[in-house]
Amino acid sequence: MSFRTVAGILWAGPLSLFGLLLALPVLCLHGRMSLVPVLRGRHGGGRPPALLVCGRIADYLLAHHPFGAMQAMAIGHIIIADRRAVSQRLLVHEMVHVAQAARWGPLFPLVYLGASVHARLRGGNAYWDNVFEVAARKAERNA
Repeated sequence: MSFRTVAGILWAGPLSLFGLLLALPVLCLHGRMSLVPVLRGRHGGGRPPALLVCGRIADYLLAHHPFGAMQAMAIGHIIIADRRAVSQRLLVHEMVHVAQAARWGPLFPLVYLGASVHARLRGGNAYWDNVFEVAARKAERNA
């Protein structure tokens, strides 16, 4: 593992700890955790590692998320995903967010929110036109 990868893991550590706290109910109620498999292709190499958490509770929480239903979310180096949605494309998308968290560290939620505000101020959608989501969808399409 390179110095840059280790530094990114440490820098995003507070986010990952928060992600683990959110994953605890999933794991305690028969969920499972696994290392994200190595992603092949153009967008797989050089990505930092991540833990994938799935289970019935994750399925429910993601379907009833306060910002709208979603298939997965990355919080630091933790990906919480709906069991039925896990696919290569979804993992590529979420791993882009893991890499973004490694780059921005504990500032990531603030810069992500800032990107959403910026998108809205320009007349766009806070999610679809957020530059972080645009980058993740681009990687997903090319997977």
